[in-house]
Parts: sequence; C-alpha cells; structure tokens
Amino acid sequence: MRTGPKPLSDLTKHKGIETVRQIQSLMILCSILPPDGKMREMLKLALDIRNEEFPADIGPIRDLHPQATKTWLEHYWTRTDISAKERELIDWQTDKQKMDIAVEELQKAEQQLGIRLAPQTVD
Repeated sequence: MRTGPKPLSDLTKHKGIETVRQIQSLMILCSILPPDGKMREMLKLALDIRNEEFPADIGPIRDLHPQATKTWLEHYWTRTDISAKERELIDWQTDKQKMDIAVEELQKAEQQLGIRLAPQTVD
C-alpha cells in the first residue's frame, strides 16, 4: 500500500495522458451528479445501449455549430435500424422537463469541478 503523495509523473512518457485525464474528469463528474438526478438517468439509458458498430453511412461530426450538430444528431437518430433502447433514449431527450433538469445538473457539476465538457473535433 502506498503512503504519502504519488511522485510527479513524466508526462512525456505517458501515452494518451490527455485522454487519461479526460476519462478521470468524466469519472469525477459522473460521481458528483445527483444520485436520483435526470443526468444520471439519461447516462444509464445511454450506457445500456449496445451498438456493435457505428453506422457506416454516418460520418464524424465536422462542424460544431449548434445547427450543424443538430442536423448530424437528427441524421443519427432517424436511421432505420434504431433499437428499442435507442428509441427510449430519443424519447427521454425530447422530454423538455427532463432535459432542463439534466442541463441544470450538468452545469452545477461543471461549476463544482471548474471544467466544462465541450465537444471538440478530432483529426
């Protein structure tokens, strides 16, 4: 068992260290969400969805403008092979009251952590 603080890491030797920090931040963010909250409810629904393969006819998001992401999401959610669990998640997100509460919960968690979950395109 380790006692005392962990020694400083040489970040140049850690493959994917920025991704590791993203995962760790997401872990903390999820852990501070209200136990009976709407964000947690939505995340559980999303985690129950098992997509064997991302749909081949849907490319990655390239434009993060809210209208462009809305169009991309609509294309994703309106495909013909939507599962029952995905349909449940679609229905969940269209419930304005649930979504408003989830927005408040996420914003509060982000304030507590001092970081924001924000989309960023990858090359």
